[in-house]
Amino acid sequence: MTAGVPVLFLQDNAINESLALCDLAGVLEAAGHPTLLLLEDEEPDLAGAIRQADPALVVVPSGVGGHETARRLAAAARAHAPGATIVMGGTHATFDPTEALRPEVDAVVVGEAERPVAALAAHLSAGTDWRGVGSLAWDDGGQLVQNPLLAPIEDLDALPHPHRDLYYRYPFIRRFGWKKFNTSRGCVHSCTFCWNPSLRRLMPDGVSFTRRKSPERAVDEVVALRARHPLTSVHFADDLFTVGVGWLERFAPLWRARVGLPFTCSSSIELVTERSVAALAAAGCRGVAIGLETGNERIRSRILKKTVTNDDVRRSAALIKGHGMELTTYNMLACPGETLDDAWSTVRLNQEIGADFCRVTLAVPIPHTDFEREAIAAGHLDPADLDARVDALNTGRAGFRSVDSRAFSNLFYLFRVAVHHPRLLPAIRRAVHLPLGRALTPFKLAMALEERRINRLGWVDGARYFRHVGDPRKRTTNYVTLM
Repeated sequence: MTAGVPVLFLQDNAINESLALCDLAGVLEAAGHPTLLLLEDEEPDLAGAIRQADPALVVVPSGVGGHETARRLAAAARAHAPGATIVMGGTHATFDPTEALRPEVDAVVVGEAERPVAALAAHLSAGTDWRGVGSLAWDDGGQLVQNPLLAPIEDLDALPHPHRDLYYRYPFIRRFGWKKFNTSRGCVHSCTFCWNPSLRRLMPDGVSFTRRKSPERAVDEVVALRARHPLTSVHFADDLFTVGVGWLERFAPLWRARVGLPFTCSSSIELVTERSVAALAAAGCRGVAIGLETGNERIRSRILKKTVTNDDVRRSAALIKGHGMELTTYNMLACPGETLDDAWSTVRLNQEIGADFCRVTLAVPIPHTDFEREAIAAGHLDPADLDARVDALNTGRAGFRSVDSRAFSNLFYLFRVAVHHPRLLPAIRRAVHLPLGRALTPFKLAMALEERRINRLGWVDGARYFRHVGDPRKRTTNYVTLM
């Protein structure tokens, strides 16, 4: 049997812990290829650490908004592991495989990475040519060659367990009691602001975009991790944890019997039913997040392609809270054509449904989404202005120009106060028009504290973790299906 080759993963920051990368590492480890992860922010001598690792294969995740970082890390690998084959993957690389033409990159993975990267590693181990491996794009004398896509793995139970120790070699991540898990891939919806519609179009004919582990396998992964590492609270990072009410009803007694820890998850308003919520409550779910997005039904339906009404929002919220679970809402400000009156209607709807926690974003047309394509077609965006959109994505600024840009930016920070303290709403409506500047600093801290409350983070654990990861905006847009 041919010996495996050492594989090095390079990433910037622990806040970008990728479950898809752990899945890939699990596949490589099972095939005999030892894996190592280096986090740039945690390595005082990254160049020396790369040289000491002496990898044959370097894998660099390249998410939308993080591609400049990925390029820098790939260049470091080229300089300090000159004999290694360097591969990029992830959302940015999938949608822009021309990254393979860069001198620091040998190949790009398009789509899910397990099969192509494992095949590439096997070729390196055997000393054979890897350039025919499906799902890879590579440079042939300045011309991009993109091989046909391999079918993704349909039976997720057939995957080895994720190699979570990839990240846990760093003690502050290992000791963090809050940990996330993933039970599925894909999404049944087609919201314009998400990559899922674009990814669905990449799938080979006859392959299901949405796939799920069995309830037994999902619970096994949590039990196995808890036997080795601290675990006090679980978050299921699936796009939609509530797909398949039969799955939930099988999952609930298994979770109660074998794990019993509180957990949080995300749903969509359409999938919040009496049966699904009852199953979550029976399992011990502590909180559910739903995508409210906006209080304006026209914007929600026509711009975001979420065809639910405000009455649907009210119904789902009542079901979640009626079963004793906390309600978190996702909200988006400054969509194309949105007015401040529309934004205040979003505040009022959150107040009406009694949202316990609010997550807020400013609308940014993420590259390679239908949101971007439709905004360009409607004249809201300059297609050449990609760098400005990526910068907005990474700095928390609105991606669309508006006469109310200052007010939207201020409301981004004051949104939670407006929802949770209705008596202050008249004052907040006046304040959003002012040049608040540093006066917003306490409200920025309040945003971080709300995240702590959502996830039940202890003060010591939270302080230790965020001392390492710093500003949460350093999170790039990694994705549960792509490394």
